[in-house]
Amino acid sequence: MIINEITIRIIRNARDGESIRSLANKIGFAYSAVYGWILELEKYEVIRIIRKGNKNIIKINNKNRIYNKFRELDNVVSVIDKNNEFWEFIKNTKLTIRFVMGTAITIWTKGGFITGDFYDKIYFLESVEKDINSLKKELDEKNIAWTENKLINKRPLVYIIPKNEFKIEKSNNLPVIPLNELIEYCKGLYLDNVLEQLDLLYNLGLNKRYSEVYTNYEN
Repeated sequence: MIINEITIRIIRNARDGESIRSLANKIGFAYSAVYGWILELEKYEVIRIIRKGNKNIIKINNKNRIYNKFRELDNVVSVIDKNNEFWEFIKNTKLTIRFVMGTAITIWTKGGFITGDFYDKIYFLESVEKDINSLKKELDEKNIAWTENKLINKRPLVYIIPKNEFKIEKSNNLPVIPLNELIEYCKGLYLDNVLEQLDLLYNLGLNKRYSEVYTNYEN
């Protein structure tokens, strides 16, 4: 089985013209292990070893089907890893931030209503002005994408919204817009289905019911 932690790291980090020793040092595995698995990958024409003097140089076949499947798998794993790291960061940060909009809806409804943005790993995060640079720096250090004005294709994506001040509540240990503010936000957008979920969870007395409306036509 050629799919394992070493081969994934080889595919992720290998560069054309790089020596195997350099790659082994980069990914933190013994030279012998990296060399052995590159020999296996060479059998499938994923990587070719070019021997120059006392160096073994890597040549990547980026048109190889197995290579591209490796890259696809690595991209999926990378998104999951970054997503988990993001939520761990949020739970431990001292920055003044809070989730809003669709992200807050999913958090407050405890997953009872999952917005399309949340499903697509786009998270709306307000930050006080003084903390924005620190927030961006920490996200950059973790290689987590962020934006302030337009959506980009990287995931997870943190949509940062600057604000002078705001109140914060905690739901499931996450900083989020207070429930009363979220209710007003949902009312403004006529999100009766979300309001019903919130009403059921928190007994708010909103008397909102979301249902299909059937119209009877009389002849």
